[in-house]
Amino acid sequence: MITEQHTAAPPTADPLHFRRVLGNYPTGVCIVTALDPERGPIGMTVGSFASVSLDPPLVSFMPMRNSGTFERIRSLGRFCVNVLSAGQAETCRRFARHDGERFADLAWHPAPSGAPVIDGSLAWIDCTLTDVHPAGDHYIAVGAVDGLDADGGGGVPLLFFQGGYGRFSNLTLTAGGEDVLAGNLLLADLARPHIEELSRRFGVECHATGRAGGNLIQLAFSGPSAHVTKVGLRLPFLPPMGAGFVAWADPPAVERWMAGGEHQAGTDGTASSRAALARMLAGIRERGWLAVPADERRQVVEGIVDRLAAHGPLPAAERELTQLLGGLPHSHPVEADPLAGPLHSLTVPVFGPDGQVALLLTLNSLDGQDSAGHPCRLAGLRRAAAAITAAIGGTVPASRQQNLHHH
Repeated sequence: MITEQHTAAPPTADPLHFRRVLGNYPTGVCIVTALDPERGPIGMTVGSFASVSLDPPLVSFMPMRNSGTFERIRSLGRFCVNVLSAGQAETCRRFARHDGERFADLAWHPAPSGAPVIDGSLAWIDCTLTDVHPAGDHYIAVGAVDGLDADGGGGVPLLFFQGGYGRFSNLTLTAGGEDVLAGNLLLADLARPHIEELSRRFGVECHATGRAGGNLIQLAFSGPSAHVTKVGLRLPFLPPMGAGFVAWADPPAVERWMAGGEHQAGTDGTASSRAALARMLAGIRERGWLAVPADERRQVVEGIVDRLAAHGPLPAAERELTQLLGGLPHSHPVEADPLAGPLHSLTVPVFGPDGQVALLLTLNSLDGQDSAGHPCRLAGLRRAAAAITAAIGGTVPASRQQNLHHH
């Protein structure tokens, strides 16, 4: 008879490396609550909830051994697991913090045990604590299920992945998702033949970019050797990206863009950075197009965009992209002749009926292309933009019409 002896391996993994590797496994996010007769409702965020047994019905979660909240739940012997919905990220952050009153102004109703069921949660599971097992710096807490229900109305769960919160997306529904509105679909149909012709003619990537809330979205894309399509790719509407959309916008819109909007990660706020962005916008209004110089940081940004297109919106890549964007405005000098040197991209706006920019057409990845061909590339891009503007009944701003006669 062969017996196996298992001994604990010495700790060899660096904690940060351990967390980074394990972060590639997505977990659901829950709030475990209880009702303390002396202190009122209590709760804690956990990312380790799991179903343990069907018969009898058992569940578990793994709190840290130094958690004061869990010690109170342990003494009470009852708890309720709240499965959070995708719209409850802020509630999750509130319970993960150690300061502040977690239940202040938070709507909830009692489970059979009296523990809070937080309004808006997808499901709740009311339990009696049966076992607590030590496991390294955590406990494994096991509960017998006394009652449960799903109140979420078929919503999607909040997920934790690579250090960030996100939501589940059914890939079969992506093309018809909330960001692809009827207007964007029309623009995509109109832009597609122009994009394909420009890419074929100049042998570079060409794409049409629209706006969807706080993001830029690639509506049409063509490339000479594109093995991964970028159609549907969403990128943060952060400076300097999407500058063409705000060049003719009102001051509040420009300010929101510089501040990063909903992404909370805009320009660094220094006078030099904001001045560089203001010069960029003024140059777009003056010329009616944007030429982005080639440099190493933009090549790095392009590499991250390619990863997002190939593998989806990975939180780690999105954070890396956001950090890189903060340094780009400083590397965008105002040139006497923007077409004279090496370029990374050329962008021309398409105007809608309201006189605002509805679409941006871009010839991308021009690094290494002969600068003598830039005027020809720009002319082709401008003809395509003018054709799409006319097709949608667009109105070119008066200042832009004046410039058309000088270029």
